[in-house]
Amino acid sequence: MTEQPNEPGRGGPEGPVPPYAVVPLVAAPPQPPAEQAPDDGDRYTNGVGFALWCCALVGACGIHRFYLGMYFTGIIWLLTFGLVGFGQFFDLFRMKRLVRTANIRDGYLPHPRLAKGAEPSAPSRQLASADTKQQILLKAAQANGGLLTVTQGVLASGLSFDEVEEALREMVVKGHVDVDNAADSGVIVYRFPGLAGPFK
Repeated sequence: MTEQPNEPGRGGPEGPVPPYAVVPLVAAPPQPPAEQAPDDGDRYTNGVGFALWCCALVGACGIHRFYLGMYFTGIIWLLTFGLVGFGQFFDLFRMKRLVRTANIRDGYLPHPRLAKGAEPSAPSRQLASADTKQQILLKAAQANGGLLTVTQGVLASGLSFDEVEEALREMVVKGHVDVDNAADSGVIVYRFPGLAGPFK
């Protein structure tokens, strides 16, 4: 008796065999462990630094420097009684700076130069890009049926009158906008032919 390929409706005592083949799953290759960020629980703290500085009161100077990873100067502080007390005394006032430097060195805090570059710039009142100005003016003209005055542009964009006039003049020079006067008031109106209405 020869085996027949899987067909709908055929099967053994368990029931009909599905019309598709069962493909065994293959385990994915193990991925290398991702590099973990430093745990905030291991950060150097001012409280521990000041507490270890107090070990100098019992003759163990420089213990705070061992805690902050400054082993070479820690040994010097330990053997010279904190540079005859002067170094230990100055460290009391420099402790916050020493802790911050150790946290930056070990990656618990970003470097000040990198952090300054990552900070978002203060929002400026004026828009930097001329394209952005033109897009805002286009949206204002679209909401007004394809017509726009300088005053309406100032209200819509928050720019000064000079900036709006300059942006509109650029569009006029490029042929995107026509200049006209309102029949009743004589106000200069900028017409956007592309926004005037449906095209056929």
